[in-house]
Amino acid sequence: MGVITRGLALRYPAQDEWALDAIDLDIVPGQVTWLDGALGSGTSTLLLALGGLAPRLTGGDRRGLVLVDDHDPDAGAPLSHGIAYLGPSPAVQVSGVARTVLGEVALGPMNCGWTRERALTHAHDALRALDVVHLAERAPGTLSGGETQRMILAALLASAPRIWLLDEPFSALDRAATERVQRLLRDSAAAGRTVIVACDDADVMLPIADRLIVLRAGRVALDGSPSALLADDAILEAGAGTTDAGDLAVRSGIGPPRPLTSHDLLARISSRLPHAAQIDSPDLMMPQPGSDSGPLRFDDVSFGYRHDTPVLERITLDIRAGEAVGLFGANGAGKSTLLRLAMALEHPLNGTITTLGRETIGLHPEDLAPQAAFLFQSPERQLFAASVRAECSLAPKLAGWDRDRIADEVAATLDELGLTDTAEQHPYDLPLPRRRLVALAAILSVDPDLLLLDEPTAALDCTSRNRVIRVIRERVRRGRTVLAITHDPILAHEVLDRGVLLDRGRVAHDGTIRAIIDGNRMARPAALIVAVALGLERGSDRRDDVAERLRTDEGGVP
Repeated sequence: MGVITRGLALRYPAQDEWALDAIDLDIVPGQVTWLDGALGSGTSTLLLALGGLAPRLTGGDRRGLVLVDDHDPDAGAPLSHGIAYLGPSPAVQVSGVARTVLGEVALGPMNCGWTRERALTHAHDALRALDVVHLAERAPGTLSGGETQRMILAALLASAPRIWLLDEPFSALDRAATERVQRLLRDSAAAGRTVIVACDDADVMLPIADRLIVLRAGRVALDGSPSALLADDAILEAGAGTTDAGDLAVRSGIGPPRPLTSHDLLARISSRLPHAAQIDSPDLMMPQPGSDSGPLRFDDVSFGYRHDTPVLERITLDIRAGEAVGLFGANGAGKSTLLRLAMALEHPLNGTITTLGRETIGLHPEDLAPQAAFLFQSPERQLFAASVRAECSLAPKLAGWDRDRIADEVAATLDELGLTDTAEQHPYDLPLPRRRLVALAAILSVDPDLLLLDEPTAALDCTSRNRVIRVIRERVRRGRTVLAITHDPILAHEVLDRGVLLDRGRVAHDGTIRAIIDGNRMARPAALIVAVALGLERGSDRRDDVAERLRTDEGGVP
């Protein structure tokens, strides 16, 4: 029982290189097995092969042996083998058949031939397990990205799978939902299920994983204890990342075995700390709009996709020029809707929105482009050119730039985001995280004044996330304005100046990013924790500042 592969190799259509090559694994039930690696390392492909979805649905060639509970999964649909597969884009797994979330969750059990009573009982239990009972009568198409991810997880859970194959299951989840899914996976393993998770977030996986398998260029590079591998140099050499605290330790020159949590990092440097300190609790202030409105203003805005169901109520916000502002809140709080309103993808039922000096009523997104640019949470919604270079050239062409300027700007943007080697590839031949980078590059290539970003670092590996952080910080330094939705505490702390917390469609708090983090809205980044312990002032508490302090004699890295 469990999963066995011998000599597993897989190649996609029209590709010369094997995406997987010579994979020999024995994965046993009762454990959470974590797959990690740099973008393109093969973790998503391995899950597709184990679920019988590649090459049966993707096309291409497979060789070698794959056994899941003693059956080759290529012989039938995943659910018929007791396999629950979650892809990196949960929205594409919505059936389009069910009218309600409850119906969507019950669909899998019914397709397995269960009685209606049994299917509905399991569906209700699954909704409770994922804390989405309140969504039961909602139409699936009205859900936020995080709510959709939880609905699909509930739909998989309702079918009582023996094998979990999950690709970035935490990418769109808020902190509370992340902790709930962590418990679900641990409980599933404890109940004797086989749980395999591809995830680039070491801080999320370290507390729940029993085994870490690191892939590099389609081969197994490392295999062992997560804590041991994350603390060593070999995982960095393999192209994967470590925890937030481990990354800060690397930047600070602390050699292996490295501390992997902020608590352990503080213990490592405790003898040199100037004093014991706790993270302060600054007041959450509500900034008052100035007389000169910024590039984005919401004035008493209300909105609902249905007139009887408000999504946003009485929103008043002023985003000032050169500011980097984050939108925070639980899944379904209205964050993505607020961003869509700013880009004139939707229009308010009440109130006014002014984007770059223009009221959005009666406008379309193209009326605001290219000075305003929007990054969707699902990159599939905005990629349609035949190559990465063509995708990134489109906005400058529409803006009337000359050929040489377009070529120079596109080349520079691709280099910034590590996409130069993919410039002539079709975006849909790339894994989802790279498609996200392509979508970001496509809007950055025209150098917009206002960036509206929905989860720009979701599912990215450590290297790519750091690139995105550098790129956004550079745009802010140039005076561009950013409004971003993120559940990534590192991005929030490193890039954003101010945070706006939404709660059930209303502005609950508006203040500094430190205040939002300290209000337990998200995990505290290691750099912030160490900065406070070192007594560093705000503005000098980002990773590079903290690492530099720790490298000095005064900071005293042991």
